[in-house]
Amino acid sequence: MNTTTPSRLSDRELEAEVARLAKCERQATTSLIAHLAELYGRRLHERAGYASLFTYCTDALHLSEHEAYDRMKAAKVVRRYGAVLGLLASGRVNLTTVRLLAPHLTRENHEELFAAACGKRKRLVQELLARRFPKPDVASSVRKLPARAAAPASAPAPAGVPEEGVGPVLVSAGIVVAPSTTGPARPLVRPLATDRYQVTFTATGETCEMLELAQDLLRQPYRVVIPHRSSRGRSTCWCTSSSSRSTPSPTDRGAAGARTGIRGTSRPR
Repeated sequence: MNTTTPSRLSDRELEAEVARLAKCERQATTSLIAHLAELYGRRLHERAGYASLFTYCTDALHLSEHEAYDRMKAAKVVRRYGAVLGLLASGRVNLTTVRLLAPHLTRENHEELFAAACGKRKRLVQELLARRFPKPDVASSVRKLPARAAAPASAPAPAGVPEEGVGPVLVSAGIVVAPSTTGPARPLVRPLATDRYQVTFTATGETCEMLELAQDLLRQPYRVVIPHRSSRGRSTCWCTSSSSRSTPSPTDRGAAGARTGIRGTSRPR
């Protein structure tokens, strides 16, 4: 394999080489998926002693679990809808898009869904699916997290995925507080339907009190807005009238809190 030393390239040569390598990687991935689809059809992974194509990809091909899962799902989709290979090769869709669309594909809608998803990022594809296949709001509940215990070092679970045996803690209005025993996890935002989102995060006791107060206010004609955590680690909760169709701007947050009597700030402890 010929490998160019990046430090010896000019800026223009480096940009061109990165683009070329990205295209080669996309072509290699597409070719791998095409071959995995044929291998799966012949059940060669089972004859080799592997119970599933996923296990074959991780153990025989030494792919990571995320790589194996995405390629396995894509190979199975390609067996049903061969045109997907062309979309992958051209870069119009990526493996994440194929994985997200896979559970919803049928003979009747696959062309329409892929056409709508072409060129879109993950969040936009999730919102597309939430509009086409809306899910009900999450249940409402609050539960205190177990005390942190020292645990041996291990590979962290993917962001937003609760550990086995520890269920998510749900708060009203689609706000989810997820347990974590391995340190702060990246918040998860998942579209459920049009203008409906599930938000997963770990909160302090003070924030939980604000959420419970907001939960009480939800029984009245108010809606709760929880903004993104600021760079200084502060989170603010405020309520606005449900008759207002606009979200308060940062300069109006104090006034909104004064009007409703609800405005709280929490700092990580």
